[in-house]
Amino acid sequence: MPPQKSYRSLTPQEKQRVLDNNRKWQNLSPAQRQDLSDRARIWQQMTPAQRDHIKNDVLPKWRNMPPDRKRAIQNRLAVLKNMPESARNEHLNDPNFTRGMSEEDKSTLHDLSHLHVGGAPDPPNE
Repeated sequence: MPPQKSYRSLTPQEKQRVLDNNRKWQNLSPAQRQDLSDRARIWQQMTPAQRDHIKNDVLPKWRNMPPDRKRAIQNRLAVLKNMPESARNEHLNDPNFTRGMSEEDKSTLHDLSHLHVGGAPDPPNE
């Protein structure tokens, strides 16, 4: 991770982005703030290889996925969201839970489920 710059050393565009992000943060509900904090914590705990896999493989697939397939994955993610790891893995390996999904969709579901999100992860602001 690159070293943090001080606010004074930011470009005008970077300062504006910080102000915009702060404004957006202030407008979030406590639950939304907690969700984003949880996502950031999970992202920081990932290895560089895991982060690269998400950025280079999972997110591009997700962005190009048709809406009906995204909904099918999001619906399953909602079921898995707060489950302990063992229960989540049991569901992911249950053919009834993934019935009708392609192998690619199952793989995407698996990757996203381990990020503990109810939808696709937001890309990091790097």
